[in-house]
Amino acid sequence: MLSGRVYVRRVLGGMRLKRELDDVLRSQQLERAGMERLQLVRLKQVVRHAALHVPYYRDSFAAAGFCPDQLVALEDMQRIPILTKQCVRGAGQTLLAKTAFGPRFSGVTSGTTGEPMTVWRDVRSINRENAFVWRQFMWAGASLGDRRIWLRGDNVVPASVKKPPFWRYCAADSTLMMSSCHLSEATAEQYIRAMEEFDPVFGLAYPSPLVMLARYMLGVGLRYRGRSLRGFVTSSETVSAEQRRIVTEAFGCPVFDWYGSSERVTAIGTCEHGRYHILSDYGFTELKPQGDGTYSVVGTAFDNALMPWIRYELGDAVVPADSSYACPCGRAFPVVDQIVGRVEDYVLAVDGRRVFMMSNTIDAIPNLLEGQVRQDSPNEVRILLVPVPGKSINEAQAAGLARQQLGNEMRVKVEIVQAIPRSGSGKHRTVIRTI
Repeated sequence: MLSGRVYVRRVLGGMRLKRELDDVLRSQQLERAGMERLQLVRLKQVVRHAALHVPYYRDSFAAAGFCPDQLVALEDMQRIPILTKQCVRGAGQTLLAKTAFGPRFSGVTSGTTGEPMTVWRDVRSINRENAFVWRQFMWAGASLGDRRIWLRGDNVVPASVKKPPFWRYCAADSTLMMSSCHLSEATAEQYIRAMEEFDPVFGLAYPSPLVMLARYMLGVGLRYRGRSLRGFVTSSETVSAEQRRIVTEAFGCPVFDWYGSSERVTAIGTCEHGRYHILSDYGFTELKPQGDGTYSVVGTAFDNALMPWIRYELGDAVVPADSSYACPCGRAFPVVDQIVGRVEDYVLAVDGRRVFMMSNTIDAIPNLLEGQVRQDSPNEVRILLVPVPGKSINEAQAAGLARQQLGNEMRVKVEIVQAIPRSGSGKHRTVIRTI
């Protein structure tokens, strides 16, 4: 696995990455009018390429009566039909450009509906993505070449390994790769000590294992003793304000959350002032109101000529900041108050309400290591809770906190468990709803 990372680093990185990084460091300085001009130029390129070389869009545009020449302002994007997950699955190979040459890289989305999709990317798409991610690292105080830890869903060591080290060092990018799959209350302190010895400047992590480590430290009275750590960049799971506070208290550094997707159509980064920004130079993002204060995310990718994504509805929701708000960072990127996450990640209350952000309930439970809410029937939820070692959880209190959000009509069953199951990619979902 690590040799694969070295290969990818050599094929994709180096001067190519440096050129793209220099470009995105310049574009972040654009004022609003300049950013809108950049977006329109990029959109015209993407739409014209798709109309000429991608069979799906050639047919879709024709059916909608749309011609690329009609795209003269950003508002004209609404002439183009929405691309849904169902459309992508049905389109298959017709979404790939017929004129694309060079290496191709594929990945599979986790599939919130249980139906994964294959996503194809070209070399430039990957280098552009890496450049934007590195810009986020720089917002977190890092520089190219800095030591970092990686605590995500990768199979760093085989599952059969029962004793540490549960991590491996990759010299190609100065990264200590740590297995989230082996992390538990029994191994947490070993992870913390390994991090301290490595002394990273920053870390990349799924929120769930990072928050679990932070809760463990606070619960047993450990202090992080590394000297160089400037921040963590989290991604792939929704992180709450309380979870960010917990990590900051335990590790003594801020959390910079990054929102992206396997389709690479929209990215939201966290600036030095802790505010979420839609990255307007990454892609063209539209926010569709859903009538409840949240907005569905629709994105158009700028940088994947192999498999263009135009007006793709991600299935995620955000809450935008007031349009009059100006972030102290001074960048022209729109501000988001909250990333709600997957549209499907809610509990359905007995009265028909969709209750989002159940992580707020989980975060409020004392002595908690990690937790999950499951709904398998209309009138009942199960709350799975893992306590901090040596501590106990007041089950009645936990149930009461859940009813504050769900109402007294909902039956709440609290279960104390040893671990929370994770998906095949190592991700942790706060809410699992099967109805």
